[in-house]
Amino acid sequence: MSSSHGKHESTHTQHLGQHASQGSPGQTHQGHYGRLLLMMALSFLAMYALMYAMVDQWANVYHNVNQLYMAGLMAAPMLLIELWLMSSMYPDRRRNLILASVTVAFMLFCWWGIRTQAAVTDRQFIRSMIPHHAGAILMCEENRLKDPELTRLCLDIITSQKQEIAQMKQLLAN
Repeated sequence: MSSSHGKHESTHTQHLGQHASQGSPGQTHQGHYGRLLLMMALSFLAMYALMYAMVDQWANVYHNVNQLYMAGLMAAPMLLIELWLMSSMYPDRRRNLILASVTVAFMLFCWWGIRTQAAVTDRQFIRSMIPHHAGAILMCEENRLKDPELTRLCLDIITSQKQEIAQMKQLLAN
């Protein structure tokens, strides 16, 4: 046996040993699925927080069920896109089908929740409307409109939305 053949065998054995220490391919992909679920949870939280980017001031940030529905509706498609675009990382067809089915059901639930205002009580309605009105104020205060009619409209919007926010905050306090 030549020394180069022995060296090749030794290198091959070491290489196989490295694979054994890394676990089976299924175990490696198991970690991908865990990270996928973590990514989804973090994306949901990020989407929820980013929903408040349109609020004019922190005092008008109110947590509410409509924001949860919207965050879910925005984050859920990310899982489907990830499974599709990164399919080599997620080879378990059964698990993929379960994840995709649960995700589509969750998206439909969030869509239904928004469209029917499910679980939106009187207080939740107010807590949803304050940030919504605050977004209108932000857009009108920060824009650079040229049209005089739109400028007047924005001044009216700012006045009316501030009055309505004050009224809603009073209703929440009672």
